[in-house]
Amino acid sequence: MKYKKSPLDSFLQQRISDNARELKNTLNETLQTEQDCLEQIRLSLNHCKKNIADIERQVKKCSLASLPVYEAKKAAFKDNLTIWNMLGHIQMASIEMKEYLKRLSVENIDEWEQRDVIKSAYTAIYETSKKLVDTTGNIIKFIQHYFPSYDYGTFAVAKKELTRFREQNTAELTRVRNGIDAHRDVEVSTQIDLIEGLHLAEAVQLIIDYGNIVNKLGNVTNPIIELGIKRLQACF
Repeated sequence: MKYKKSPLDSFLQQRISDNARELKNTLNETLQTEQDCLEQIRLSLNHCKKNIADIERQVKKCSLASLPVYEAKKAAFKDNLTIWNMLGHIQMASIEMKEYLKRLSVENIDEWEQRDVIKSAYTAIYETSKKLVDTTGNIIKFIQHYFPSYDYGTFAVAKKELTRFREQNTAELTRVRNGIDAHRDVEVSTQIDLIEGLHLAEAVQLIIDYGNIVNKLGNVTNPIIELGIKRLQACF
């Protein structure tokens, strides 16, 4: 294999090798905190699902007069499920990006392994960015319908930044994803060319840029949890 390495790739690899232990420790500390947050999100998701299931059982034996009340409660919990599910996607994406950085922050990493991490990261960014664009769109619809006076300007700006990032990088993400990862090009020579052409510096920059966008999105999404609570309070 004739891996293509730019001067920036070599410089970055040297910096990583010099600081590998410190980088790994820092990432591990952050990852533990984020995984704890993800567990709390899962508890909230399960809480919503349990209440939806309980209401569905009550609906089967309730009177026609009380049916609208139960349906309203069920819809409110489903809206909260949507909010928490989006937070879960954000947290998962953030964790994934840090895990990829950790796997790349290894002293004297094998060239093939390095590119294996890079192609996996590209596919993850392709998949998760699409999911986040869709789920953030659902949240905006929720706000516009139930809280039309709520100022979601910062959320809209973060969503726009995410959408712009995906649009600008979709071609390259798709090329890598379809050529050597989720799908495989029929021509092995094409796969080899793609693998050899992956650059560490470009990948690290892409992962960091996307991670920053995801974290920003998480920060502006947290206040929307309160809207979910208000939505429930209106039905109980």
